[in-house]
Order: sequence, then C-alpha cells, then structure tokens
Amino acid sequence: MKKSIFLITLILFFLLAMTAQAQQTGVVQNSPQMAREIADEEDGPVLSKFEPDFLESNEQRMAKIMYTRAILDTLDISDRKRRRLLRDLYKNGVSERLSKALLAETKFEDVEQ
Repeated sequence: MKKSIFLITLILFFLLAMTAQAQQTGVVQNSPQMAREIADEEDGPVLSKFEPDFLESNEQRMAKIMYTRAILDTLDISDRKRRRLLRDLYKNGVSERLSKALLAETKFEDVEQ
C-alpha cells in the first residue's frame, strides 16, 4: 500500500514537472516579444542605446581622478586631511575644500640656470 501511494505520488510530480517544462519552452519559442528581446540583447546593453558615451565619460572621469590623486599625493599635508580630500574627490569630484587645497599648495618656483 505504501509503495503504491509513493509510486502514484512520484508519477504525479513527474507529470506536473513535465507540463511545467513544456509550458516554459512553449512560451520562449512562440512569443514574438521574447524574440524581439533576444534580438535587442544581441545588439548590446540597453545603457549603450540611451547613453552611448557613458563608458568614455567614466574613463575620462577616472583619468581626472587619478591625475588629481597624484597631485594630492605630492602635497605636504597630514594623512587625515589627505583622506578627507580623497573622499571629497571620489564622492563628488570637486569640493570647496579640495579646490582650496589644490590652489593653495601649488606654488611654482623660478628655476635659475
């Protein structure tokens, strides 16, 4: 008795799984909207469609950050102030504190030959 109930339950779950699998594959194959979405994915990410210069602008921003960071590393300031300035640099790019530090500490000296 227990074996027959177990066998019937097993067959029932198997049939339910098969119908669910058939429905999922049928939706993917028959849906024109799905075919359109697959074609759109092959064109590239959606971000490139709406903002094509995003990666270039992000690379330019990172180059500017690295340049400003190199300047901050050469300044004779405390580590605490350097960390605050770096946090301002990464957070919003330009802050009043950062611009003051960069303008105040860049001194040019005449080189005599």
